[in-house]
Amino acid sequence: MVRKHGNFEIVQDRADVTRNDILEAALEVFAEKGYAGANTKNIAAAAGVATGSVYRYFKNKKVIFIEVMNMLQGQMSYDIFAKARAMLQEGDSFRDAMRMLGAYSVESHRSNRMFFREVIALEATDDEIAAIGRERDRRIRGHLLEFLESQRHHLKVDDLEAAAELVHLVVEEVSHQAVIFDSEVGEDRLVSQMVMMLEGYLLGPHSS
Repeated sequence: MVRKHGNFEIVQDRADVTRNDILEAALEVFAEKGYAGANTKNIAAAAGVATGSVYRYFKNKKVIFIEVMNMLQGQMSYDIFAKARAMLQEGDSFRDAMRMLGAYSVESHRSNRMFFREVIALEATDDEIAAIGRERDRRIRGHLLEFLESQRHHLKVDDLEAAAELVHLVVEEVSHQAVIFDSEVGEDRLVSQMVMMLEGYLLGPHSS
């Protein structure tokens, strides 16, 4: 099967297309019905396939949920930090790059708001889901640490490993409060203040 991606045509195996269609449908079903309310029959109907086709690719509902998590995490990967480095190389300020990273995190949570609510709930009760979440956070912190190390000459902090973890925690919490839990202040104001706070921490006062 041929799918369009921008100006390019990508040839995909029909099995891969069906699997991806099931995952995209599952994302919508989990967001609408929650993890407890969803089942493979719902997912199959949303994907336009027989229930047996779902079991051909996935053992059970939990495996589908984990694969949806992995799919979204793949979209929040190294590329965004490569974009941040490219911005700096093109003359944008560190503040601009941090704002882009913060806005991206908020937007990714906004786009899948109800699904992320389910992820947060399950991470608190399911050891396997929690372990996947910890691995996701470890990977993001690693990319963030590489980004900070590439800008070490601009930074006022010495412990970049701790800084990467702190920045990640702040961005994640703001993303949760701004989008998933309906902040009274509003997304734009929270992100703006977050960037100012992180800029002061990383670069010192009166930075540009």
